[in-house]
Amino acid sequence: MKEIRMRDALGLVKTWGRTYWDEQEGVLYSNYTCGAFEMEFQGRELSVEVAAVPDTFVPPPLAGTMPPREDWPFLSVFLDGADEPCRRVRVRDGERVCVFSSEGEERHRVLIVKLNENFRTCLGIRALHMEGELPPFEKEKRDVIEFIGDSITCGFGNDTQDVSHEYETAEQDGWMTHGAIAARALGLEPRFVSVSGISVENVTPMPGFYCMRDLYPYADRVIQDKLAQERGETVDAYRPFDFAGNPARYVVLNLGTNDANQIYFRPDKEQAELDFETNYARFVSELRALNGPETVIICALGCMDYYLWDKITMIVERIRQETGDRRLFLLKYNKMMNVPPDAGGCLHPTVHRHRLMAEDLVQRIRRIQERGCKG
Repeated sequence: MKEIRMRDALGLVKTWGRTYWDEQEGVLYSNYTCGAFEMEFQGRELSVEVAAVPDTFVPPPLAGTMPPREDWPFLSVFLDGADEPCRRVRVRDGERVCVFSSEGEERHRVLIVKLNENFRTCLGIRALHMEGELPPFEKEKRDVIEFIGDSITCGFGNDTQDVSHEYETAEQDGWMTHGAIAARALGLEPRFVSVSGISVENVTPMPGFYCMRDLYPYADRVIQDKLAQERGETVDAYRPFDFAGNPARYVVLNLGTNDANQIYFRPDKEQAELDFETNYARFVSELRALNGPETVIICALGCMDYYLWDKITMIVERIRQETGDRRLFLLKYNKMMNVPPDAGGCLHPTVHRHRLMAEDLVQRIRRIQERGCKG
């Protein structure tokens, strides 16, 4: 069995999503939902040696009442562009995971997809072990659609219909989120920047929690923080994401659900809403500056809560009027029902509802395409 360390395979393994190269350990991480590693393989057997970080997060209401547990991430393996995985497996740090095996020599395009979200779990590759070789190949050139969001975008609890369940890696399937489903329907490559519980801005910062404005400009601030903490170091500088080198054709922003929760808990509701208006407008402006004038930005909300929909509509219409931005749009996802088949873990949307959300998004994008970015 031949071993290739990841630093020697970087030119032979292509990636989806935002990645982080850890030079110290020689690990390539792809931690956000549907982060993926793609390669061409010819031979009899291919395994990957993984670096993984489990979820040990205890929700604040339960903190102190239950010990952390190790909930390790899942990956799926796809061959030759298939929509259905040939393998789905939970992985632990240091394991060698077989992703392909046959009695005779075969050639396949292999795609390894992380199913769980960033912050809760991390996943990277340290080495490849094989009976065969990795021929050079050209990654299919497709436009990217990027999804910025919270637990809805991540697929929290989408693979169960038990509404009493809290977070379980086994019940979160990023491949079957509305974003990934819509991307496949549109022939686009998905890229996620999403974390459960996140809001645009933390007006009252909480230790250990991020807001989206903390994360979006960087390749993967979460793994940099985790690695630094593990090594007893401080982060000198967060690695910026290369927007120019990795442009998005579409950006779908689905934040506002957790921002509404923030407003609920603040005593001065009027000031809280004004703060949201300021922070949301500022973030949309940052999205435009970072992604450039050609990217289509869709400001969406749903499918769980619509408290801030009118505010978001007002903000987007004001930006369009003030700047003349003709590539800035709105999308209101159809509301889910809080019963099966819509409701999954912790009353989040199931795969059934994600499919319906994907239909909403696909129809919106096709309408934008047909009208030539006119609305």
